[in-house]
Amino acid sequence: MYVDEHGDDTSTTPEADSGNDELTVEMDGESYEVEENEDFDRDGHNDTAVVETEDGYIAFADTDGDGTADVAVEFDQDGNVVAGAEYDEASGEWVEEDVKSLPTPSGDGADEGDSGRDRQASDTDDKNDRETDDRDSGTITVDTPNGEVTAGEAEYDTDGDGVKDTAIVTDDDGTTYAFTDTDHDGTADTAVVIEADGDVTVAENTGGDDWKVVEEGHLNPDGTYESDSRPTGGTDASSDELWADAK
Repeated sequence: MYVDEHGDDTSTTPEADSGNDELTVEMDGESYEVEENEDFDRDGHNDTAVVETEDGYIAFADTDGDGTADVAVEFDQDGNVVAGAEYDEASGEWVEEDVKSLPTPSGDGADEGDSGRDRQASDTDDKNDRETDDRDSGTITVDTPNGEVTAGEAEYDTDGDGVKDTAIVTDDDGTTYAFTDTDHDGTADTAVVIEADGDVTVAENTGGDDWKVVEEGHLNPDGTYESDSRPTGGTDASSDELWADAK
């Protein structure tokens, strides 16, 4: 193969005329600058340089956004695929590959530059964020008038933010307690108490071992919740009766 530095621009569509960029092609120890003049993925940005050769054409593309061609496909005069190759930076040679296995160009080709690498960095950051979000609040403790008690490990994510924030425990009498650590500091901020008969009490921590009841209700026979009242300003929830079994 050889590169004709004066290869004709074969683009004929307005899409192909937009975003022309210089693409570096390394060939036989020489560097050539060719113009991206074709839009392979039809996104309105040229990403492929088609240059004329003695026997037909070669399409060069920069698939990793570093400004240097890393993929080449050779065509004969009739447009039939003759061969495919991938550039090996380590050896500085083009290595013949099955055309079907070659990566394809996308975006704005060589003009992607740092943005291509930025996308990779962004993808890595997103992965790290997902891994971080898969954490939990750990063990949740509850400050009660009877002293600090341990509710257990956070096992449920009640607000859908990817962080497990709620521990649920049930005592011997069938009363269920759901303690939620909304700010992920390890201490419960809200508590939902569901008694065996279906009565429900919702309380919020107002500091230390002080709690206020903010809502009361009950579970219907079909399991749905129905609010009975929403106390204005909240009522005191520091009685031993509410926390009797939360020990």
